[in-house]
Amino acid sequence: MRVNSSHHNDIKYTVHVTRGVLNLIGVWPSQVNPSNLRLVWTRLLRVLCQALLYFIFIPGMLKIFLKESNARRRLKMIGPMCNCLMAVLKHMLLICQNNKIKDCIKHIEEDWAQVSQTEDRRIMMGNSKIGRSLAILCVAFVYGSGFSYRTIVPITRGVVVTPQNVTIKPLGFAGYYVFIDPQKTPAYEIIFTIQFLSGFVQYSVTSGACSLAALLVLHACGQFKILIAKMENLTRMNQFSNVDVNRKLAAVVKQHIRIKSFLDKVEDILQYMCLVEVIGCTFILCLLGYYIIIEWENNDAVSMLTYTILLLTFIFNIFILCFIGELLTDQSMKMYITSCTLSWYRIPYKTARSLVLVVAISSIPTKITAGKFMDLSLNSFGIVSMFSFHVFLSDLVDIREASIF
Repeated sequence: MRVNSSHHNDIKYTVHVTRGVLNLIGVWPSQVNPSNLRLVWTRLLRVLCQALLYFIFIPGMLKIFLKESNARRRLKMIGPMCNCLMAVLKHMLLICQNNKIKDCIKHIEEDWAQVSQTEDRRIMMGNSKIGRSLAILCVAFVYGSGFSYRTIVPITRGVVVTPQNVTIKPLGFAGYYVFIDPQKTPAYEIIFTIQFLSGFVQYSVTSGACSLAALLVLHACGQFKILIAKMENLTRMNQFSNVDVNRKLAAVVKQHIRIKSFLDKVEDILQYMCLVEVIGCTFILCLLGYYIIIEWENNDAVSMLTYTILLLTFIFNIFILCFIGELLTDQSMKMYITSCTLSWYRIPYKTARSLVLVVAISSIPTKITAGKFMDLSLNSFGIVSMFSFHVFLSDLVDIREASIF
């Protein structure tokens, strides 16, 4: 079989964004035997990332349950803590699924190396560009909105002086540090810097998980397109011989099995991360609607704008997952329709009978799920969006009624 001579550049282009983000948090798998130094560095990086995430989560939860008595301020702290918990869980899942991620990346490299037709390479490159674009958009949205919340909002609040003449310096995340006073120098500067680094880890986990999902699913979509083209080519021959038709049908069956095996691993990798993302983002969207209403009442335009950007970012994250899930299901259904509508009567009848098994397997649409709980599709995105919008409207009505009375 003729191989793709430029497959190294193709692979590098395909995985560049995802690899760059996941390397920052120590979860990008090494495809060669790593040195002991590399293994130690990767494990230390993973521990450091988890420690940075817990540095925000634990003091925040302590403040919510032990120190904070105002209900509104508690609610404003729950959203960031929920987002931090999501990052902790997704980072742990990425670490646990590292071997399967490594198998999937190896599978993608083999597909790029073995592509022999110019049209097949064009199809794969087209899907690679879509996955890369989605990854870049996700990284830009997550980092932009996250750092604006973590830096711009505290800076615009400025230094607060209480009636007791106590100066309070703003932090991105409030927390109860037990034995440390975060308002004293140099504790304030150290905590502010660590929170900034923690945010960098948090946004790398969020964007990295989304980028990985786009990379894996878009590659599978490209393989489905190539498979559909091979099936259509079965009945386009001018003269049929049993040897040629059986060879082409064997190639179709082999690739179909290969795609199914790949998607089984992809589902194992993504299902629980998608479950965390969908449940967490839905809850945070409801809270962000409440935060926007509160800042509207307080006439704080900067905070309101920042929360709106965060709202759009979480909506965009769910949309990407649902969008790629819809793309995969569509390609799977096209595969089924193609297998059912082939001009099977043009090929030898013994070979045509073998298509029955292909049709039977293709009749079950391939889907990406959120923990087997719900399918990721545009219909699911609409349900999540409508639920969050209804909660937003109910919060608005409740606050207006409370202000009247």
